[in-house]
Order: sequence, then C-alpha cells, then structure tokens
Amino acid sequence: MSKGIYNETYFLNNPEESQVPAVLYCVVLVNKKTKKRECLKIGIAKGTSWKDVLKRSSGFGPYEARIQVWLSGPLEEIYHLEQFLHESWAHEKYYPKEKFGGHTECFNFKKKIVKSIPRTLS
Repeated sequence: MSKGIYNETYFLNNPEESQVPAVLYCVVLVNKKTKKRECLKIGIAKGTSWKDVLKRSSGFGPYEARIQVWLSGPLEEIYHLEQFLHESWAHEKYYPKEKFGGHTECFNFKKKIVKSIPRTLS
C-alpha cells in the first residue's frame, strides 16, 4: 500500500481529485557531493509536463534529478501506474544513503526498470 497521501480511500473521499492532471516520472538521482548516479526514483507530481517533475525534484535534497521518462494523465490513473511499478520492481528496492522526501520510492539503477515504464497511458 502507498505511504504517500494518495490511496484508494483518498480517491473515494475526494472524487474530484481523480481527474486532476498529474505526471509520473522516473529520474536518476545523482549524488551532488560525489557526482555519481546512485539510483532511480519513480514518483508522481501534480502537473502536466517535465517542468512539474523538476519542481518536485527540488525537494530531493542531496540529489540532482535527471529525467529518464515522464508521462501525464489523470491523477488516479497515474497513481495506479506508480503503484504497479513500485510493486513490480520491489525486488530492486534501493535505500538512498541520504534521506529526503520520497526516499522510499527508489530502486537500483537498472535500464530494464526505465524501459518498463510506458510512454503513454492506454
């Protein structure tokens, strides 16, 4: 189950939120001190473009985000896709050396994870 603010109950209690524009993103997190790629992060943000991903990434503290994939759609659909991806790649979970908002959504840096993310909602 999701540890963020979104879950099934949230959408039942706030049906107007289900169609709010949102973005699913996959970013490589680069450690600002070492300049090395550390992991992938799969998350969501309200908005419609890669610019909203960059706004969200400002909260990643000691990491710089480099966008690999992003797609937009209705918040509830984006949420369900995010949950599916998190479950699918749970065996590749990564625990960043530095904690930040969203640190629980990180995975080992693997190209197959990036490639598994759809480019459009179907």
